[in-house]
Amino acid sequence: MGREAALYETRMTALYESREELQELFSDTFMQTYTNFNTFEEFTFSGAVFVDWKADFIVEDRKAFDCCVKGKTSFDTWAQMYEKAYELRGK
Repeated sequence: MGREAALYETRMTALYESREELQELFSDTFMQTYTNFNTFEEFTFSGAVFVDWKADFIVEDRKAFDCCVKGKTSFDTWAQMYEKAYELRGK
C-alpha cells in the first residue's frame, strides 16, 4: 500500500460541502429515519464525533469515525451514509 493510500485509510476525505450544505443534505427527516439523532448538528456534537469545520478534514481517524457511524446509524461507513443522503436529496 502506497503512502498516499495509507494516509487515506486513516484520515477522512476533505469536506464534501460546506457546513450548511451538509446540514441540508442530512435533513432532520434523514437523521431521524437512519440514525439515533434528531439533527445532523446533534450527530456532529455527539461524544463519539468531533467535527472541526475549520480543518481540512472532518475528522482525522476515518476508522474511528466509521465505527461511530456503524454504531449510531443504519450504515456501516460514512461513505454509505453520505451516498444514501445524496441519493435521497433528489427525491
